[in-house]
Amino acid sequence: MINRIVGHRGAGVLAPENTINALRVAHDLGLGYVEFDVRLTKDRVPVISHDNSLIRCAHQDRLISDITYDELKDVNIAKHFALADLDERVPTLEEWLIETKKRNLHCQLEFKPNADDKDTLVTIVTEMIDDFYKDAPEEERPLVTSFVADCLADLKKKSKLGYQTGMLVKVEETSKWKKYADISECDFMHLHALYLTEEIANDVKRYGCRINGFHLNHPELARQAIDRGCERFTCDVPDIFKSIKIPT
Repeated sequence: MINRIVGHRGAGVLAPENTINALRVAHDLGLGYVEFDVRLTKDRVPVISHDNSLIRCAHQDRLISDITYDELKDVNIAKHFALADLDERVPTLEEWLIETKKRNLHCQLEFKPNADDKDTLVTIVTEMIDDFYKDAPEEERPLVTSFVADCLADLKKKSKLGYQTGMLVKVEETSKWKKYADISECDFMHLHALYLTEEIANDVKRYGCRINGFHLNHPELARQAIDRGCERFTCDVPDIFKSIKIPT
C-alpha cells in the first residue's frame, strides 16, 4: 500500500509543509514518493512553497514573488505548525532535489506560477531538472504536474529530457477534464478523490490517460479510487495507511 502514497507537500500534516524536515518524516515513514510546489522569488530563484503569501506559514504579510531569496532564506515558515515549536526555512529547488535523491524519494513536482511569470518559471525549472537528472534513468525523473495546462505543454517543448506529466483538475472543473488533457498533452489526470466517479474514470482511461488522485485521506475512499484505476494519490495523513491492506 505504501507504494501508492505520495506525501502531500512532503509528509502531509506530520511535518511543516514543503520543508526538509518533511522529507525526513516521509522517508522515516517508508514513503517512496513526495509531492511539492515550486515557485519563483523576485530574483527568479525557484523555491519550494505552496503559497505565494507568507501569511499562513510564516505570519508575515509579504509575497515570495516580491522579495529576493536573500530576504526569504531566513524566514521561519513553521509558525503555522501546531505539533511542535520548530524553525524551518523555505528550501530552494536545488536543495530539495539533493535531499530527495539522498533519501531515494521520487518527486512529484507541481508548477505554481503567478500570473506574470508562467513562462519564466517553466523555463528556469525545466533547465534545472534537465541538468539534475541528465544522467538518471527515466524512472527516476520527476512526475511534473500543474493546475495550469499551458505549463505542462510548455515543459514538453522546452525539456531536453522526457518527463511524465500530470494535469491537476480543480474540483469545480472535473467535468472539463478532457479540455485540459487536450491542452496539456498529459500522461496522467489528477482528480479529487471524491469526484472520481466510475464514469469519469472509465472515460479518462478510454481517452488514453492514466489516473492519479489527490486529497485522498480515507482508506475506504482509497480502495474505491484504486478499484477505478487510480495508481497513486497524494495524502495528508500517510501514517494511517501504513497498516491498511489495499491491493498493490
